[in-house]
Amino acid sequence: MKKVLMTVLIVLTMTTVALTQQRRGGPPPQGERQDPNEALKAALGLTDAQVSAVQSLMQTRQSRAQAIQSKIDQKRQAFETAINLASPNPSDVGNAAIALRATEKRMAGEREWFLTEFKRLLTTNQVQTLESLIAAGAPLPGLGGPGMFGPRGGGMRRGPGGR
Repeated sequence: MKKVLMTVLIVLTMTTVALTQQRRGGPPPQGERQDPNEALKAALGLTDAQVSAVQSLMQTRQSRAQAIQSKIDQKRQAFETAINLASPNPSDVGNAAIALRATEKRMAGEREWFLTEFKRLLTTNQVQTLESLIAAGAPLPGLGGPGMFGPRGGGMRRGPGGR
Protein backbone atom coordinates (compact mmCIF):
# COMPACT_ATOMS: atom_id res chain seq x y z
CA MET A 1 0.00 0.00 0.00
CA LYS A 2 2.82 2.41 0.90
CA LYS A 3 4.57 1.70 -2.41
CA VAL A 4 1.40 2.51 -4.33
CA LEU A 5 0.96 5.72 -2.36
CA MET A 6 4.59 6.69 -2.91
CA THR A 7 4.25 6.08 -6.64
CA VAL A 8 1.19 8.30 -6.88
CA LEU A 9 2.95 11.00 -4.84
CA ILE A 10 5.91 10.82 -7.23
CA VAL A 11 3.61 11.27 -10.19
CA LEU A 12 1.82 14.21 -8.56
CA THR A 13 5.11 15.84 -7.59
CA MET A 14 6.58 15.39 -11.04
CA THR A 15 3.40 16.79 -12.58
CA THR A 16 3.58 19.81 -10.30
CA VAL A 17 7.22 20.34 -11.16
CA ALA A 18 6.50 19.93 -14.89
CA LEU A 19 3.64 22.43 -14.76
CA THR A 20 5.82 24.88 -12.85
CA GLN A 21 8.59 24.48 -15.41
CA GLN A 22 6.15 25.04 -18.27
CA ARG A 23 5.10 28.32 -16.68
CA ARG A 24 8.76 29.30 -16.40
CA GLY A 25 9.57 28.39 -19.97
CA GLY A 26 10.43 24.70 -19.78
CA PRO A 27 12.79 22.41 -17.93
CA PRO A 28 16.29 23.39 -16.87
CA PRO A 29 18.89 23.06 -19.64
CA GLN A 30 20.12 19.54 -20.22
CA GLY A 31 22.77 18.54 -17.70
CA GLU A 32 21.46 20.98 -15.10
CA ARG A 33 19.45 19.68 -12.19
CA GLN A 34 16.70 21.62 -10.54
CA ASP A 35 17.55 22.79 -7.05
CA PRO A 36 15.68 20.46 -4.64
CA ASN A 37 14.88 23.41 -2.40
CA GLU A 38 13.31 25.26 -5.31
CA ALA A 39 11.35 22.16 -6.27
CA LEU A 40 10.06 21.75 -2.71
CA LYS A 41 9.29 25.47 -2.57
CA ALA A 42 7.28 25.19 -5.79
CA ALA A 43 5.50 21.97 -4.78
CA LEU A 44 4.24 23.39 -1.48
CA GLY A 45 4.33 27.13 -2.16
CA LEU A 46 6.91 27.78 0.56
CA THR A 47 8.30 31.18 1.44
CA ASP A 48 12.05 31.76 1.56
CA ALA A 49 11.87 31.79 5.38
CA GLN A 50 10.11 28.42 5.33
CA VAL A 51 12.74 26.99 2.98
CA SER A 52 15.47 28.08 5.43
CA ALA A 53 13.60 26.54 8.35
CA VAL A 54 13.11 23.30 6.41
CA GLN A 55 16.83 23.19 5.57
CA SER A 56 17.69 23.50 9.26
CA LEU A 57 15.17 20.81 10.17
CA MET A 58 16.60 18.53 7.49
CA GLN A 59 20.12 18.94 8.92
CA THR A 60 18.82 17.94 12.34
CA ARG A 61 16.98 14.99 10.80
CA GLN A 62 20.11 13.86 8.99
CA SER A 63 22.20 13.91 12.17
CA ARG A 64 19.58 12.01 14.14
CA ALA A 65 19.04 9.47 11.35
CA GLN A 66 22.77 8.87 10.92
CA ALA A 67 23.10 8.05 14.61
CA ILE A 68 20.24 5.56 14.42
CA GLN A 69 21.55 4.08 11.17
CA SER A 70 24.90 3.50 12.82
CA LYS A 71 23.15 1.58 15.60
CA ILE A 72 21.16 -0.41 13.04
CA ASP A 73 24.40 -1.33 11.27
CA GLN A 74 25.92 -2.46 14.57
CA LYS A 75 22.85 -4.54 15.47
CA ARG A 76 22.77 -6.05 11.97
CA GLN A 77 26.44 -7.02 12.28
CA ALA A 78 25.76 -8.63 15.68
CA PHE A 79 22.86 -10.57 14.16
CA GLU A 80 24.97 -11.70 11.18
CA THR A 81 27.75 -12.79 13.51
CA ALA A 82 25.35 -14.74 15.74
CA ILE A 83 23.57 -16.50 12.89
CA ASN A 84 26.71 -17.33 10.91
CA LEU A 85 28.48 -19.22 13.68
CA ALA A 86 29.20 -22.89 12.98
CA SER A 87 26.65 -23.76 15.70
CA PRO A 88 24.43 -20.72 16.20
CA ASN A 89 22.76 -20.41 19.58
CA PRO A 90 19.04 -19.88 18.84
CA SER A 91 18.64 -17.66 21.88
CA ASP A 92 21.53 -15.41 20.81
CA VAL A 93 20.21 -15.24 17.24
CA GLY A 94 16.70 -14.41 18.45
CA ASN A 95 17.93 -11.74 20.85
CA ALA A 96 20.08 -10.18 18.13
CA ALA A 97 17.11 -10.16 15.72
CA ILE A 98 14.86 -8.56 18.35
CA ALA A 99 17.48 -5.89 19.12
CA LEU A 100 17.88 -5.16 15.41
CA ARG A 101 14.14 -4.83 14.86
CA ALA A 102 13.73 -2.52 17.87
CA THR A 103 16.43 -0.22 16.51
CA GLU A 104 14.88 -0.25 13.03
CA LYS A 105 11.58 0.81 14.59
CA ARG A 106 13.35 3.85 16.05
CA MET A 107 14.08 4.96 12.48
CA ALA A 108 10.36 4.81 11.69
CA GLY A 109 9.80 6.98 14.76
CA GLU A 110 12.29 9.49 13.40
CA ARG A 111 10.33 9.75 10.17
CA GLU A 112 7.20 10.50 12.20
CA TRP A 113 9.08 13.08 14.28
CA PHE A 114 10.37 14.77 11.13
CA LEU A 115 6.95 14.87 9.49
CA THR A 116 5.40 16.39 12.62
CA GLU A 117 8.10 19.05 12.86
CA PHE A 118 7.89 19.72 9.12
CA LYS A 119 4.14 20.29 9.32
CA ARG A 120 4.68 22.82 12.12
CA LEU A 121 6.55 24.99 9.64
CA LEU A 122 3.66 25.06 7.17
CA THR A 123 0.42 26.97 6.79
CA THR A 124 -2.89 25.13 6.90
CA ASN A 125 -3.12 25.08 3.09
CA GLN A 126 0.46 23.83 2.77
CA VAL A 127 -0.23 21.05 5.28
CA GLN A 128 -3.27 20.02 3.22
CA THR A 129 -1.16 19.93 0.07
CA LEU A 130 1.54 17.95 1.86
CA GLU A 131 -1.00 15.46 3.22
CA SER A 132 -2.49 15.04 -0.25
CA LEU A 133 0.94 14.33 -1.69
CA ILE A 134 1.75 11.90 1.12
CA ALA A 135 -1.62 10.17 0.70
CA ALA A 136 -0.79 9.80 -2.99
CA GLY A 137 2.55 8.22 -2.05
CA ALA A 138 4.96 10.55 -3.87
CA PRO A 139 8.26 11.71 -2.37
CA LEU A 140 8.65 15.42 -2.00
CA PRO A 141 11.50 17.09 -3.88
CA GLY A 142 14.46 17.79 -1.63
CA LEU A 143 13.29 15.55 1.19
CA GLY A 144 15.23 12.45 0.22
CA GLY A 145 12.68 10.24 -1.45
CA PRO A 146 10.24 7.65 -0.14
CA GLY A 147 12.13 6.94 3.07
CA MET A 148 12.86 10.64 3.47
CA PHE A 149 16.38 9.85 4.61
CA GLY A 150 18.52 10.17 1.52
CA PRO A 151 19.66 7.58 -1.01
CA ARG A 152 19.63 4.67 1.43
CA GLY A 153 16.05 5.51 2.22
CA GLY A 154 16.61 4.82 5.90
CA GLY A 155 13.49 2.71 5.79
CA MET A 156 12.97 -0.38 7.82
CA ARG A 157 14.16 -3.42 6.00
CA ARG A 158 12.26 -6.63 5.72
CA GLY A 159 13.67 -8.82 8.42
CA PRO A 160 17.18 -9.05 9.81
CA GLY A 161 19.94 -8.38 7.34
CA GLY A 162 17.64 -6.46 4.99
CA ARG A 163 16.17 -9.65 3.55
